[in-house]
Amino acid sequence: MRSHISLARMIALFFVTVLAVIGSYSESNATTATANSTATVVTPIAITKNLDMLFGKFIAGTGGSVVLGTDGSRAATSGVMLFTQGSSQNAASFAVSGEGSYTYGITLPPNNVSLSDGASHTMTVGSFVSNPSGTGILTAGAQTLLVGGTLTVSSAQAPGNYTGSFSVSVDYN
Repeated sequence: MRSHISLARMIALFFVTVLAVIGSYSESNATTATANSTATVVTPIAITKNLDMLFGKFIAGTGGSVVLGTDGSRAATSGVMLFTQGSSQNAASFAVSGEGSYTYGITLPPNNVSLSDGASHTMTVGSFVSNPSGTGILTAGAQTLLVGGTLTVSSAQAPGNYTGSFSVSVDYN
């Protein structure tokens, strides 16, 4: 019986020795590397209105349109006659801010928007244009965005003050 116990002990001792050698072999060849982890939080892009779009005063005549440029200039088509006395006009102006030197995309209204006199009379604004057009760049984290458009006037357009709203979106490229 003694020989079985000592043989069992010898086998156990052999496996313990083998495991110790394997363990020390793995540890002696193990190496470690370290990496840094970084993250950058970017300033969110923002847009705020500076000025509303003003088409100014005009006489409907036989109808047509008032085209308002991004520089605030306006022109009349067809029978519309521009009225200058006591009239002011300007393109809509927006302040865009965000991360310096980043570019951003500009989304103008895809469809006509309606202006109403508060009663049942309406006109539409469409063909929106912007400066910059399509893409802007946030020089020092800011840029002014100007928006013009074309106002469609009917020949029977009722006199009055017409108002409406439109949205302009910006997003980093």
